Amino acid sequence: MENLIREVSDIRDVKRRRAYLKKMGMKEPELSRILDAAHFLSTGRLKFPRAAKMRFDREGLAQASSQPVVEYRTWKMRNRLGKVGKALDVGSGIGGDTIFMAMRWRVVSVDRDPEKMEMLLHNVGVYNVGKNVETVVGDIYGLLEDPGFMEKVSDVDLVFFAPSRRSEGRRTVRFEEYEPPLSLVERLLEVSPNVCVEVAPGADLSRIEYDCDVEVISNKGEVKEVVLWFGDLKLSKEGRSMMATKLPERITRVKSSSARKISVTVPRDYLYEPDPAFIKAGLIDDLAHEYGLTLLHPKLAYLTGEAFVDTPLMKPYRVLSVTEMDYGVINDELTRLNLGSVDSKARGVLIDHKEIRKLVRGKGENRGLVVFTLVNNKPSAIIADYL
Repeated sequence: MENLIREVSDIRDVKRRRAYLKKMGMKEPELSRILDAAHFLSTGRLKFPRAAKMRFDREGLAQASSQPVVEYRTWKMRNRLGKVGKALDVGSGIGGDTIFMAMRWRVVSVDRDPEKMEMLLHNVGVYNVGKNVETVVGDIYGLLEDPGFMEKVSDVDLVFFAPSRRSEGRRTVRFEEYEPPLSLVERLLEVSPNVCVEVAPGADLSRIEYDCDVEVISNKGEVKEVVLWFGDLKLSKEGRSMMATKLPERITRVKSSSARKISVTVPRDYLYEPDPAFIKAGLIDDLAHEYGLTLLHPKLAYLTGEAFVDTPLMKPYRVLSVTEMDYGVINDELTRLNLGSVDSKARGVLIDHKEIRKLVRGKGENRGLVVFTLVNNKPSAIIADYL
């Protein structure tokens, strides 16, 4: 059965997985069990190197952070505090954060779901860190009123809090709909002033009003989460910092506290698309200032410059031509540039990417890129190639 699950997990399309199992004569409910196991394995491998031996459920796996993110957070905790002997993990789920913290220090893991706690106990065993983990099943609000529990966590150096970002079976970015809600942090600060909170990547940063640093973390070009840092986990006791971090390189930039005056120009020789963590954290002007670039539009996250900038913080494209947003004109220009099929991106204008795939194509041999955006406040097409 394990070989079959592994084989099915290598099929990327879910419909093809089901068709493959039906062709083998597989019937319900066994078919659904194998599909679930294949999903856990294929998705789990993206987050945990030992996923094949771990236990998951759909919610727990969806909630769990990937290994590079967890390792970075754990590294930063020790880096900021100098030494960590013990931590409290609130909303520990299937144990992703507990595992990587327990590789370095002792952890008290709390979750109200007994089934998830069973998965956590199995998973910490897979990583051989069970000796550093103490588990508590219960509602955190009740536990915070329990003298026995408070005595148990009286010596923790930090609290990690990962509320469920699901409400009534669906994902949510509303802090008050988290389970428990984000406001629990106010009680957790009574346990330790050093609190780290993981919130959804789609969170509205303008609604975070706590005295904490806010860090947007991406991995391989995708925003994975937003992290709030309290107490000595902050960069400075005075004020709060907004920052962005790109993984796996672990490159962090802190948003400047002073306003940057960045010029707006037409596209120059190179077009740059900043990493999404830096876009979400509002560091576009900082990147422009650091690398001597200009903006295409004050509210759009594209930068441009005359010199090539080699940095993992931005994707570079070579600008070949700029045209009006007319498909016929674009196609003629693609042909002139010896471009055939193209990829498309859009920012600041509405387009139908399916329609673009059908109608935008030159008669050349090479592949290119068409960026639909605003140039001089007019909808335009920037034709570029990859570097």
